[in-house]
Amino acid sequence: MKRIWKAYFTFSKKEKSAVIFLLLLIVLFLALPFFYSNKKEKPQVNKALSDFVSKNVRHIPIPDSFTDNSESIDIPPEKKSSPSFSLFYFDPNTLTGTEWKQLGLRDKTVQTILNYRNKGGHFNTPEDIRKIWGIKKEDADRIIPFAKIQQRAYPVSPKKSYETFKRASSGKNEKFIPQIIDINLATFEDWKTLPGIGEVLANRIVKFREHLGGFMLVEQVSKTYGVSDSVFRRIMPYLKIITTSIPRININQISAYDLKIRAEIPDLVAKAIIGYRQQVGRFTKVEELKKIVFITDSIYQKLEKRITVE
Repeated sequence: MKRIWKAYFTFSKKEKSAVIFLLLLIVLFLALPFFYSNKKEKPQVNKALSDFVSKNVRHIPIPDSFTDNSESIDIPPEKKSSPSFSLFYFDPNTLTGTEWKQLGLRDKTVQTILNYRNKGGHFNTPEDIRKIWGIKKEDADRIIPFAKIQQRAYPVSPKKSYETFKRASSGKNEKFIPQIIDINLATFEDWKTLPGIGEVLANRIVKFREHLGGFMLVEQVSKTYGVSDSVFRRIMPYLKIITTSIPRININQISAYDLKIRAEIPDLVAKAIIGYRQQVGRFTKVEELKKIVFITDSIYQKLEKRITVE
């Protein structure tokens, strides 16, 4: 036992010196905090700034992240923020600019709405308010439940002349609502009654329809030269097409170009149909189109409703 004790706890002279030095170093580090003061000097306060703050700021809100129990002071009633809008039932087709602002819309958005209405625009449903360029989603969500649109159909028969329409729509307190027209039966005068369509565009639409031999789809009106996307969107609610008014295409007389335009099929398919007619001869029935390789089921279903064999 004595041998084990001596083996582990007997030090040489150098080892004893090192242990003593290490102990002194530890004691020194433990004693250092007592020789240095941890006190901080108080920052100098600008008295003028302090007086100004105490006079003009009665309450500074304390963030939730603060955990102290500082007592807050209520904001005086005159300083509390109040909503800059008021909600009430309204008709978006008759509301004035001032009333739009009372609903909380920005001046720029209000001007956009007024310009839209001045050019013949009309809100058919409350959801149409969302289509106004620049309107915020939260503003639309807030005011749409209060929109009440009063439909006022103008007592003018669609068969009456444009002159009758002009005389009738001259009333200051009456708003004209265009009648729905059939795009293949509408006259030049009927087209002029639509918003954004003047004499020039009405004339172009009629000529374009004659060139096609009649419209197959309402969307074909938008392909008239001069009819922009915005104008077409405005007149689209007033356009319709009756199946009986859709003109049939005589597959044995039409050219490849006209077939492509009128039937709205790919150029390759139109050329293949005319090429088949030139090689085999006149079509005797519509079903013969199925013999052409390029005609798929979807193209055949479209052609079947639009062509005739004479």
